[in-house]
Amino acid sequence: MDFNLTDQQEAFRKEVRKFTEAELTPLVDIMDKDNDFPHQIRPKLAAMNLYGIPFDPKYGGAGSDHVHLTLALEEIAKVLAPIAIHIQLQHVVNDRFNKLATEQQKLQWMVPLCEAKKVGCFGFTEPDTGSNPKMIKTVAVEKSDGYVLNGTKRFITNAPWADVMCVFAKLEGDISLFFVETDRKGFSTTKKMDKLGLRGTDLSDVILDDVLVPKDHLLGGKGGKFDALKDAMTIGKLCLSAQCVGLMQASLEEAIKYSMTRMHFDEPIFELQAIHWLLAEMAARLEASRWLTYRAAFMKDQGLDTIKDMAITKLFVTSTAVDVCRYGMQVHGAYGISKEYKIERLFRDAKMYELLEGTSEIQRELIVKRLPR
Repeated sequence: MDFNLTDQQEAFRKEVRKFTEAELTPLVDIMDKDNDFPHQIRPKLAAMNLYGIPFDPKYGGAGSDHVHLTLALEEIAKVLAPIAIHIQLQHVVNDRFNKLATEQQKLQWMVPLCEAKKVGCFGFTEPDTGSNPKMIKTVAVEKSDGYVLNGTKRFITNAPWADVMCVFAKLEGDISLFFVETDRKGFSTTKKMDKLGLRGTDLSDVILDDVLVPKDHLLGGKGGKFDALKDAMTIGKLCLSAQCVGLMQASLEEAIKYSMTRMHFDEPIFELQAIHWLLAEMAARLEASRWLTYRAAFMKDQGLDTIKDMAITKLFVTSTAVDVCRYGMQVHGAYGISKEYKIERLFRDAKMYELLEGTSEIQRELIVKRLPR
């Protein structure tokens, strides 16, 4: 086992870090306070090839792997987590095209998605489904000229301004996957949600009202797409975990910085044992989360079955992120609740990750079902 990053991976991390500090730091207020997405950043993200890290260059990607994707999302989330969520969705959509689409469809959609000329969104969750695919109510009915889709998808990131959506629907009683251009008649979105954290990601419901798509918009044939859904969710869980590592790193740095300057009588609170314990816990839990996440990315690149391991990673890392950011807030004392300090935003963002891509309770169920008996 080699726990060292390669020189190439370290150089890539530094390159992304330099970019994020310069380009994303000025966008924090736009996203968090104004709850708006800064579309002017998209071409810059594309120029860094951050939309297509693990994909073939002929489809607009960087030809790299999930370890590089993990490193990038960690650095991006450290500065501005909502941008990382946006990038994650592009990768999840692109991955569906990469694994299920025809060569022509890959060229048609993956290239513009990687180049930021198009935006994708991913539609599984519904008002009544939670994490149970069997409860999907969105249906597709085959017609002579295509498929007609009806249903509602909930909590869809990028939806208000996406160009294409991957939609899971029941066709002849089994789960199938379609891609739908968002300008088709009958496709609409509701008002974007005003959220606790990860603000500016523009999340809303999608309404499919007799949306007609051509026959070739069915990805990978009829039915059998439960496995495709599970695979997509493993990528999502890996991406979320990487972002939580970035949040924890930022929280630790903020806590150290604050404790070095906040005075208690005639010395900084950094010298207090109580603060030492909080910082030590933050550092220990951060490192455990980081290496668990890197291991999950390595396993993904080996083509292994990662459903259980991604659930373990997501469960541990997202819940740990809430604790670490809470400890960081504790170091700040009463100032931790002030929006003038970064730790307040980091704490709100961290809580969101515990609930996305399946709650911690769902992850526990996934893990137990796959334990040896």
